[in-house]
Amino acid sequence: MKEYKYNPKRYFLSVTAPGFFMIGILIFSLSKNIKSTNFNIYTLAIIVSIYGIINTFVSISHPEKIVDDGEKLEFHSFGRVHSYYLNKVKYFRVKEYYNGKIYLRIGNPTLLKGRYWINAPMYTDGEELYLSFREREKKIHPDSLKYRESISSKKKK
Repeated sequence: MKEYKYNPKRYFLSVTAPGFFMIGILIFSLSKNIKSTNFNIYTLAIIVSIYGIINTFVSISHPEKIVDDGEKLEFHSFGRVHSYYLNKVKYFRVKEYYNGKIYLRIGNPTLLKGRYWINAPMYTDGEELYLSFREREKKIHPDSLKYRESISSKKKK
């Protein structure tokens, strides 16, 4: 069983504190928008902050801990856990960004479950985590363009 943990200080600064800031923006915007029924900047702030709060605290899109025991993959954050049995997972997509950042979609991704932003360098053994996600995606989706050999490399053989 392998456990990957986000650096606690960085997690607070990059996930928890912005989540609480969005709660503050929501409260402020509601208080300013309570008298007005028009669509204004406060209405936009309410919509954006609600989406951010759901991503942070409800759907745990930024997991604090990831546990991989070979049979099951678990994402932990704010006392909640999302579990996926790997033998039942038919959809596992990794969208890679610069510097080891990943947008992972697993299972049947919805607003509340299955979408995760993973900043691999911030986790213990982040490089191993990054490579294991790529390897798992390749195993589930071997025909993906991402993993096909290029035409030029086939001609050389």
